[in-house]
Amino acid sequence: MRNNYNKMFLFLFSIAIIYFLLFAAFYIVCFFDIDGLYKLIVKNETYKNLPFTLSEFDIKNIARELMLYISGKMQFLETNVTINNVLTDFYSLRSKIHMADVRNLIINFRNISFVSIIVCILSLFKIQNLDEPIKRLKAAYLKTLLVVAILLVSLIIFASNNFDLFFTKFHEILFANDLWLLDPNEDYIICLLPEKIFMVYGLRIGIAMLIALALPYLFLQILSKIQLHQEAK
Repeated sequence: MRNNYNKMFLFLFSIAIIYFLLFAAFYIVCFFDIDGLYKLIVKNETYKNLPFTLSEFDIKNIARELMLYISGKMQFLETNVTINNVLTDFYSLRSKIHMADVRNLIINFRNISFVSIIVCILSLFKIQNLDEPIKRLKAAYLKTLLVVAILLVSLIIFASNNFDLFFTKFHEILFANDLWLLDPNEDYIICLLPEKIFMVYGLRIGIAMLIALALPYLFLQILSKIQLHQEAK
């Protein structure tokens, strides 16, 4: 019973640190460069999908304020642009509600990442009292990592082969409504952000997540070698 109790903390730490790293990878890719979205829009020339012409300033402002809003750094999404010499709200009501849903989802995931750090710290207090804690933690993390990595790689392969289906299922799972089904004739943000923009972000996030997941194992591997070296003296 006590052995199972100890294993619980090993895997609890592994799951918690993996969740934190996955979210951190997502957050860094999406929000570290405040003009990252703007650069993608310009590079892919998606602004040409709009039924009107926007200035470079307006395009940058749309991209920047959207990322600030969904990351929780801006409270309201009120982006006015000049269309045919008239100052106009760029977002339709439907797209604003959907972006609010996206914002709430990201904030909730972020809050869970804070909880995961607390779980990691509390678990470590228990793990450090075990025999050979580094060795046991490395083994537990590797087992958990393999499961998560297989799932992540499977998702990347699935998305690469059929991104339309992946995109649809992704939204159906995460959102309880169909407000993500935007109309390009009314919801202009979808003109700036077609699927190819999400594909680029998805690929970047997937690669960043795989790299992030490898870091704790490499760190534990280094600690193991240091410990073996000290024991050999």
